[in-house]
Amino acid sequence: MNKKEIETRIKALSSEIERHNILYYRNSSPEITDFEYDMLVRELKELVKKTGEAAPKALSGVGNDLSLSGSTIPHKQRMISLDNAYTLAELMAWWDKIALEQGVRPAVCAELKIDGFGINLFYDKGQLRYASTRGDGIEGEDVTRNFLTLPDIPREISLKGEIEIRGEIYYPIKSFLQMNEARRESGEKVFANPRNAAAGSIKLKDIHEVAKRPLRALFYTIGHVAPALPVNCQIDLLAWLKEMGFPVAENYLQCRDHDGLADFCGKMEDLRGKLDYDIDGVVVKMDDFTLQKKLGFTAKSPKWAIAYKFKPEEKETKLLGVEYQVGRTGAITPVAILEPVYISGSTVSRCTLHNFDEIRRLDLHEADVLTIVKSGEIIPKILSVNTQMRDPQARELPLPDSCPVCHSPLSREPEAAIEYCTSADCPAQLARSIEHFASRDAMDIMGLGASSVARFLEEGIIASIEDIYRIDYERVAALDRMGDKSAKNLMQAVEYSKQQNFDRVLFALGIRFVGAVTARNLAQHFGDIHHLQAASIEELSAVPEVGDKIALAIREYFDNPKNIELICKLLEYGISMTYHYEISSNLLAEKSFLITGSMVHYGRKDLEALIQSHGGKILSGVSKALDYLVLGEKPGSKLTKAEKLGTVKIISEDELLDMMKSAE
Repeated sequence: MNKKEIETRIKALSSEIERHNILYYRNSSPEITDFEYDMLVRELKELVKKTGEAAPKALSGVGNDLSLSGSTIPHKQRMISLDNAYTLAELMAWWDKIALEQGVRPAVCAELKIDGFGINLFYDKGQLRYASTRGDGIEGEDVTRNFLTLPDIPREISLKGEIEIRGEIYYPIKSFLQMNEARRESGEKVFANPRNAAAGSIKLKDIHEVAKRPLRALFYTIGHVAPALPVNCQIDLLAWLKEMGFPVAENYLQCRDHDGLADFCGKMEDLRGKLDYDIDGVVVKMDDFTLQKKLGFTAKSPKWAIAYKFKPEEKETKLLGVEYQVGRTGAITPVAILEPVYISGSTVSRCTLHNFDEIRRLDLHEADVLTIVKSGEIIPKILSVNTQMRDPQARELPLPDSCPVCHSPLSREPEAAIEYCTSADCPAQLARSIEHFASRDAMDIMGLGASSVARFLEEGIIASIEDIYRIDYERVAALDRMGDKSAKNLMQAVEYSKQQNFDRVLFALGIRFVGAVTARNLAQHFGDIHHLQAASIEELSAVPEVGDKIALAIREYFDNPKNIELICKLLEYGISMTYHYEISSNLLAEKSFLITGSMVHYGRKDLEALIQSHGGKILSGVSKALDYLVLGEKPGSKLTKAEKLGTVKIISEDELLDMMKSAE
């Protein structure tokens, strides 16, 4: 890499790491594993070393779990994260370096790394004053009221000075699995893992709901203390915390040589599946507090401690069968049905196989033993097949040649990996189409989610998309667990949907390859359904973001009499098929824009509407057709792509607003 390439990569990595910090700490919805995250950080560190430049923000501190609306409390002493080691060799090299510097091998304290949600307790004059989250490491969110619902947490301790006690809140695995199962049955969103459940629970506004959830905590360290602690090493601190009444993980050990530490790490990795809380490694600290103070800190982490991270958890389980799901466009997705197995925080019993080619690649046979992992600790993925455990008589999995629901023939487009049901009357397609039509980015009909759609179809309340606008609400009210209030709310949502602009209606129709941005461009370009319906493939292809493939799909949609019948019915029910927006000026005419990151003055959709009101076009991705990339806080990969392309002008939100000022 040359200097320019390194600088570009540093920018991209910094943006990506910041985005993952928000997903993990603030949103409790990680997309990648801890290992994958740490590899990004490691790569960034190495590149920064090569430049000799100051470390970017992404390397300067811990993630940020602060809610946008929560009240905060400054920490008396900063809460920082640990450096990581992924092999025993790395761990021992860290210890060896300190031993060489000190002229003697110092004892270490090895303890479990709890995969929970960081908490900081502050005691003054023996009384618990508040509880706060890790936050950004400098200040945390005040969660005192909710934290006091946890049992077995001392409200008073014998130490009468000031002290911060730190640990992790966790959700017991057994209770977590029970809660997720209950949420799944009631149609609620399930938590990805116990850590996310703990993070989400401790910040709930309803204290009564918090009290219902069996949150627990384990404590292992201190922050600020004045005047002094009655102990002088980590091993004794854990014992003292226990004496004060704080829950402490039982598994910890003072180690003085490589063999003892390696043996402890191995035993803890074997233990991880037997505990009632998740662990993802072992924390190793210099035992002596005097040595800790002498070694000090880097900008991000202590020099006297390190986290030895376990490898991503892999589990073997048995293939029980394969189900074939039908999407709204007729796409067939195979799903492996597994013998239930607990892995990385949840019980896995299903796993997508993506397409028929994946089944062939894995060479799946009936009753195969599979090794699975979780991608991003969320999505189950088949890693491999244990062919040595395969029954010699086991048959290859047969691949269907017809739709599993309506039994119509399947087709596959040239150079595509997906099989499609060829019937437009397929009941499964109908259910998915109705769900899509009612979804948030389409008609936004609250109360018409997957479970409601399935139930209404089963009860005969709806049998098509247009039936949404002639629902018998008395029948809805009479259904079990519905009632008058639910029926009334649904009626209001359905009536409100009639006011949606044409671009959302167009997206709701579910034309293949037409996403929300493409729908908006089409609506803006043609103005109404009649002009769009009459457009040729050449006219369609002239619209930004619409190539030959999308143009052909649109043309095929409007050439189907059933689709024209649906559109006529929707028009009869008062659905708007004309695009409405105010034209303030043509200052941005013939210019295309894409927004990335968080804006200060406007929400993304509002800013897009403002751009359009001045004649600008909105694109869905970075390409040679893009003129301006509007850059907000914590931009994503679009910035890297734009920089690499070199033809896109990168501007701020304020610069964009300046471009439109003369129109005011």
